[in-house]
Amino acid sequence: MIQASVPFILFDDTCEQALSYYVELFNAEVLEKMTFEDVGYTEDSRRSHCIANATFKLGNQLFYAGDVVEKNDLQPVSSKGRISFWLELDSYDVITTLENQLIQTGSTSLVGLHKTFWESHYAKLQDKFGVIWELNAQ
Repeated sequence: MIQASVPFILFDDTCEQALSYYVELFNAEVLEKMTFEDVGYTEDSRRSHCIANATFKLGNQLFYAGDVVEKNDLQPVSSKGRISFWLELDSYDVITTLENQLIQTGSTSLVGLHKTFWESHYAKLQDKFGVIWELNAQ
């Protein structure tokens, strides 16, 4: 039986920067972070600073993150996300502020902020690390 589902976001040696970005942008809380060096990964000493595993929290949702272990990993990181993360926000003001911050820090607007048929304000953006964020405020 499945006990929980936690998204794991893979990065291409940019996990540390992404975590800092999410802390600043989303007020995320990094709960744990271990580098390749911390976990004894020794195959490429130039990458010892890369993140092997991190846990961070957005609201009540946990996320895992890390840099791919091998460059030819079977789960390659793509600049075109195949998954997106839906953030349910408090208000129109919050979604407007967050959309502006994302764009000002290098994100690409995929769907501009607009009023939807489900009576929400909604925007969809891809951040500078290739992760897609869907912002919704009822």
